[in-house]
Amino acid sequence: MIESIKPYLILFISRYQHDISVYDDTFLKNTITDRQAELGLYTDREYLNYLENNIEEAAIFKGRLSNSYSEFFRNPLTFAYLAQVVLPELIKKKKNRKEKEIRIWSAACAAGQEAYSLAILCDELIDRFSPDIHCRIFGTDISTDALDQARKGVFQSPTLGKVSLKRIQSYFTRDDEVYTIVPSFRECIDFSVFDLLSENGSCPPASIYGNFDLVFCSNLLFYYKAEFRNRVLEKIGNSLARGGFLVTSETEREIVTGNYYREVFDNSAIFQKR
Repeated sequence: MIESIKPYLILFISRYQHDISVYDDTFLKNTITDRQAELGLYTDREYLNYLENNIEEAAIFKGRLSNSYSEFFRNPLTFAYLAQVVLPELIKKKKNRKEKEIRIWSAACAAGQEAYSLAILCDELIDRFSPDIHCRIFGTDISTDALDQARKGVFQSPTLGKVSLKRIQSYFTRDDEVYTIVPSFRECIDFSVFDLLSENGSCPPASIYGNFDLVFCSNLLFYYKAEFRNRVLEKIGNSLARGGFLVTSETEREIVTGNYYREVFDNSAIFQKR
């Protein structure tokens, strides 16, 4: 049983120079409890001692705090709204203004499934509505391992359960149960390291100036304490173009409502910058 998370906060900052106080207390407690059960160390003293003397365990624990799971077209309702309303209207506005670029940021992109899903969707819609417009996508994460995988564009079949056969045939090559994004398509996304909690900069340096039409930040906010959630939302707000869109997960809707954004559709996870 966890008596207090304070000793863990002190240990990680003093021993490993890593601040875990940004995370929600309940999330931290659940992560500690799960790891204790896996190791058979059921007291704080046992697990704290193990953490202090085992750098590999500290790395494993830090990894558990970073949600690296994702899949293509993860939330079908959200992608349906994007495909049928948000992106077509955005493309038409760009065309009317004689603007040639749609800018998208996939924040906390993990291994790139979300960024590639957006690239596929944009490719299909731009081809239909205005072929002279192009899309630039920036995928960021704090995990260099995840970003390396994203750049390779290699995925196992379980993450492609929501990808249609037509899309698989158009955008992937297949080798048994391994699917690889076609090389020419990988080039449309820039993957880089970026910490959303850092006070340095409001957008990925590779994007130069932000001004995004759409930012995807899904399944991240609820892991943080309120003050850090608000910091992330403010940073994203500063990076969005006027009238730009923020997409989160449905479980994070209440976190976003009222913070610089308005809900676009009832019961959706799509918001527009006020």
